[in-house]
Amino acid sequence: MTLRRLLSSLLLVLFGLVVIQQLHGCAAPAPVLEAEAPERTLVLVSLDGFRHDYLDRDVDAPTLRWVAEGVRADRLVPVFPTKTFPNHYSLVTGLHPERHGIVGNSMRDPERLEGGEPARFSLGNRDAVTDGRWWSGEPIWVTAERQGVSTATIFWPGSESEIGGLRPTTWLVYDGEMPYLDRVDTALEAVDGGAGFVTLYFEAVDDAGHRYGPDAPQVAEAIARVDDSLEALVDGLRDRGRLRDVDIVVVSDHGMTPVSRDDVVFFDDALDPEDYDVDWGEVPGVWPRADQDADAIVAALDALPHVRAFRKEDVPARLRYRDNVRIPPVVVLLDEGWTLTSRDYFERRTDRPSGGTHGFDNQYRSMSGIFLARGPRFRSGLEVDSLQTVDVYGIMTAALGLEAAPNDGDATAPTRVLR
Repeated sequence: MTLRRLLSSLLLVLFGLVVIQQLHGCAAPAPVLEAEAPERTLVLVSLDGFRHDYLDRDVDAPTLRWVAEGVRADRLVPVFPTKTFPNHYSLVTGLHPERHGIVGNSMRDPERLEGGEPARFSLGNRDAVTDGRWWSGEPIWVTAERQGVSTATIFWPGSESEIGGLRPTTWLVYDGEMPYLDRVDTALEAVDGGAGFVTLYFEAVDDAGHRYGPDAPQVAEAIARVDDSLEALVDGLRDRGRLRDVDIVVVSDHGMTPVSRDDVVFFDDALDPEDYDVDWGEVPGVWPRADQDADAIVAALDALPHVRAFRKEDVPARLRYRDNVRIPPVVVLLDEGWTLTSRDYFERRTDRPSGGTHGFDNQYRSMSGIFLARGPRFRSGLEVDSLQTVDVYGIMTAALGLEAAPNDGDATAPTRVLR
């Protein structure tokens, strides 16, 4: 019997069953059909904190090197500040933080009050993370869903919120304890279900870099772990016969640089920290009270070694970090690897600073991440100069055949890396 005749026979049998059920007054159950593979599929993998030069080291990363045989950028230059949430959201919107609104991992919005105080955002604040009012711009899963392409986010900043009235078809609440192979299996299930755009997120390299520093052997161990997870993804696609028609893009949000207790500047040497409302971190900010002179604060902090202080409107234009109410009125830039803190905190936390961190000026090469891509729509054996984080959205929408939303990326970037 030919395949066509066999299929015809099966259809006749199914039709007969439906008729019998209707004659008995029972509605036939809706058939469960496997989704057809979309015309184009792209899997975006984030390796948090994977510095641009890690692959040049003697690390166990055969699958990452296999992906790099497609397209590898010299480095992926992050947006400022070089922090996790701002950069992850810039990767999927093509916008700088001053435009998409996620100007830090922690921030406040003076135009929104909660309990009489400015609304606060932080990574661990579930109410804020899931509140779409914090997230502006159009992430690629919204772009895709608007144009009829199903999406799945296996963790990604912003994907837990409704943005522009839409969510990914499949999304998960972030769970750092979810085993990496389970994440991969969930992504593969999404591909099986017809998702045209899928994200994966792995934090091990960033965790090791923070705890031990970028040059520690634990970072190499973390790289091997995420490479094993990427291998599981590739093997899963190969087993499904999908490897040749799925594009894989591997990126990181930022790099990493060492920090130590020897490289510390004290806020107290300029101003009394008890008298000022300070956002601490790699990009400290000060929110002056009505009776405090912002210019005087800038002058006092700028006189400290390894510190450059600016009124928000005077932050170097190249950083694109001026035009948003969530940016503090006084912004402090630190030399690479230096920490601004208070003496009280320094004396109480004898374990800080140590290991590694990020967040510094994006002109420092140590802050740069990776861009690797392999698949039917990407060139092969190509090494390109640096790309910008804001370029990635346009590259992905072009690879998926989508009409991109307005963004800050280089319009020529897709032509540099796509076939």
